[in-house]
Amino acid sequence: MKLDQLTFTRYIAALTVVFFHFGQQAFPATHAWWHPVVTAGPIAVSFFFVLSGFIMAVAYYQPDRPKINKLKYWLARFARIYPVYLLALTLMILANLKTDGRDPMAVGLSLSMLQAWIPGYAMVLNSPGWSLSVEALFYLCFPFLLYFVNTQGLKKLAVLSLVLWLSTQFLQIILHNSSSYTAKGILHEFIYYHPLMHLSTFMLGLVVGVAFCKGQFRKLDQAWNGLALLTLTLVVILLLAYEKGFEQQLGFLIDYNNGLIAPVFLAILVLLAVNTGWTKRFMSLPFLVLLGEASYSLYILQRPAYGIYDRVLGHWLPLDANLHYYLFAILLTVASILSFKYMETPLRRLINSFYGSSEKASSSP
Repeated sequence: MKLDQLTFTRYIAALTVVFFHFGQQAFPATHAWWHPVVTAGPIAVSFFFVLSGFIMAVAYYQPDRPKINKLKYWLARFARIYPVYLLALTLMILANLKTDGRDPMAVGLSLSMLQAWIPGYAMVLNSPGWSLSVEALFYLCFPFLLYFVNTQGLKKLAVLSLVLWLSTQFLQIILHNSSSYTAKGILHEFIYYHPLMHLSTFMLGLVVGVAFCKGQFRKLDQAWNGLALLTLTLVVILLLAYEKGFEQQLGFLIDYNNGLIAPVFLAILVLLAVNTGWTKRFMSLPFLVLLGEASYSLYILQRPAYGIYDRVLGHWLPLDANLHYYLFAILLTVASILSFKYMETPLRRLINSFYGSSEKASSSP
């Protein structure tokens, strides 16, 4: 089942991460009200995790086949993410030979995609890579979670996922508001980057994806679909814009980064998936789909690409912060499309061909 209308959302989310890293001084981030919305990069990564679970379920769930071939699945996932991941990491190692690039622990953890498991190492070298370390856990668990659905039933996994999600949210609020919490300290690293703090987000996406495959959302009224999508999009914008205001009213710190607003993201994904109107036609335009497919390269190459841009053009072009950021964003988008077409896709096919594997889902950032 192809859901091309979901693919472009990946580009939007990836571009939000790029805005968070490099566009803080560019419009509309310079506007106080829009700043938390357009620079919500960490929350966009949470959206990726939800989307990953949903798309994996749609691609692989088959009620008449309780098991999938684990080795072929894991090979397909490796072929999908590792070649460009390795390219970005290699460039960052070369750029940091005097610091983290010569740290065997940092290099080893990053190469093995285990950096997010060890506090203090999640953001070393190519910092966006921490989310791939988290995704690696998802990929490891997915065949077993799918088998659980087929043997124990969707309701049991739904309850388990909801309990884990509530527990994770409660834990992150307790830790975030504890006297031991410090910005960029050990608790910070655990809350924001540890894979176990994000697993429930992926599981919720998987549960809703299986429910979608079972046809449990077919009765959603198409006449109200567009209005519901617009309403939920506005809800997300307002949640992002007024997060600090909510904290003041609640009297304690909250954070959306661990999937706190995952239910809203899931509702948007379901509405997009069942949409048959102009929204689907627009978001399924070939160029928008291409941008979504190239979003993984855009996401993982952003750090080394910015270093190259800054050295080659940034110091020489007399442009203000706005023009510099948007020029970089355009060049990064072009580079990501070229990477997708001429590196990602050929290498993925080559690696998959070794064992006759096939790539059924494309859900990485």
